[in-house]
Amino acid sequence: METGARDGARALLRILRDLPGELRAEELLAPHTTFRIGGRAFALFRPSSEDALAEAVVRARTHGFPWRMVGGGSKLLVPDRGFPGLILSTTGLRSWQEEEGLLRVGAGVSLARIARRGAWKLAGIPGTVGGAVAMNAGTRHGAIAEQVAWVRALLPTGRVHVFTPEECGFAYRDSLFRRLRLPVLAVGLRPYAPQDLAPLLVERAQSQPLGLPSAGCVFRNPSGGRSAGWLIDQCGLKGARVGDAVVSEHHANFICNLGRARASDVLELVDQVQDRVVTRFGVWLDLELEVVGE
Repeated sequence: METGARDGARALLRILRDLPGELRAEELLAPHTTFRIGGRAFALFRPSSEDALAEAVVRARTHGFPWRMVGGGSKLLVPDRGFPGLILSTTGLRSWQEEEGLLRVGAGVSLARIARRGAWKLAGIPGTVGGAVAMNAGTRHGAIAEQVAWVRALLPTGRVHVFTPEECGFAYRDSLFRRLRLPVLAVGLRPYAPQDLAPLLVERAQSQPLGLPSAGCVFRNPSGGRSAGWLIDQCGLKGARVGDAVVSEHHANFICNLGRARASDVLELVDQVQDRVVTRFGVWLDLELEVVGE
């Protein structure tokens, strides 16, 4: 890293080192994403408690460092130049309690775990509960918003607030937490009766390119019409490639990393897809993928 970045890393170590959790300077972010793409952050902090996460956000803001939450690392593209600030990993927030008909789970609990305990509609989705709530993750069977009883999140003031479902502002692959970048700390979910997940996982394996690193679906489905994958497929873009970034032959709404893809390759391919689809169909495809730092 350059001198300014090293100074930033040292400053973050100094202001965060007394907080409980794991703190790493100049951390390479590619291994923390499902895309396996991205440069280094000034620092990555994995707090071991909600209080530590909240305090880290407050201190980063106070000292003028940009910060970003990361859970399982899906739906993220980290720039090749990295992130000039603090990455907060929620994977240390794994509290779990079943009480009064609710699953009370920390933001870092994996979706695979809650899928086995009554959130079967989310089976096969990578990532963690906090990120899933922020983007209202789901499958063709339903989205996580359907089961949310409450969400505990951090306000810009540093105060924690418990949001009712009506306050969460859920929409298709969206929520108040995503729009306002409010860190999700924990969630209360109403579980469904457990289901056999095997058929759902087979269905997912047959319809998606699970054998290569990707970020999941890249584009949001346009409202009221064909899916993004169908539009891309009809433009003949399956197999289109920039560097080691390629539009999947298996599912056209996936861009896969063949091994050494860079973020710039992915973004160039995204531009090509958007241009071809809008030229042929007059439909602009918005990103479901989130580019860190933008």
